[in-house]
Amino acid sequence: MRLSCRRKRIGAYLALLPLCFCLLLAGCGARPDSGALAPVRVDENTSFYLDVSGAGINAEDLKYTIMGYLQSDTGMNMADSPGPGTLVVRVDVREIFPAGSSSMDARETLGTTATGVLLGTLVGGLAGGRSGALIGAGVGAATGIGVSALDSRTKTLWAMRADVGLARDKAPDKLEEIVVSADGVSSRDEALPTLQDKLAQRISAAVTTSTAGGGHEK
Repeated sequence: MRLSCRRKRIGAYLALLPLCFCLLLAGCGARPDSGALAPVRVDENTSFYLDVSGAGINAEDLKYTIMGYLQSDTGMNMADSPGPGTLVVRVDVREIFPAGSSSMDARETLGTTATGVLLGTLVGGLAGGRSGALIGAGVGAATGIGVSALDSRTKTLWAMRADVGLARDKAPDKLEEIVVSADGVSSRDEALPTLQDKLAQRISAAVTTSTAGGGHEK
């Protein structure tokens, strides 16, 4: 009977551990990333043409970033102009904006410390019952305070909003709104390379190439 109770207690501790780690560490908050591109399937002989524009960006930099991902991920080559046998990719960056910023205040510090206490109690309880739980609570409190100190600087979350469309043989009739984000950066310029990378990855992920026999290359 005593063994059964101990197993149930251990099971309850283990179930709470992921939640505690999520609360203790940064990156568990919501992101503004949104939007989805409809998958496009093309054959291996298809080339792609990029039409990139937008305010506040270097269109050529973004163009080369997208080109690099498409060439690497799909094996397609870039065309000089749209036309038959070409996948046309239209990108219009509408804005790059701060999507939120925060610095840990007293309430957040208290919450992080309390989470550290809970985590320490759970781990200590697993290791040594009641005495282990008490020791773990003290270690957890110190850990929580340390995390608060490391995370006390202001964090900025930057986002890019763009209209994107893909179509075979012609310019796309419809563009979808795509939002990607970059966190933990201090300025718009610092965030821009990450934002461009993430947008390029989203575009490349929507494209699938296949061989003439129907087999998939990507």
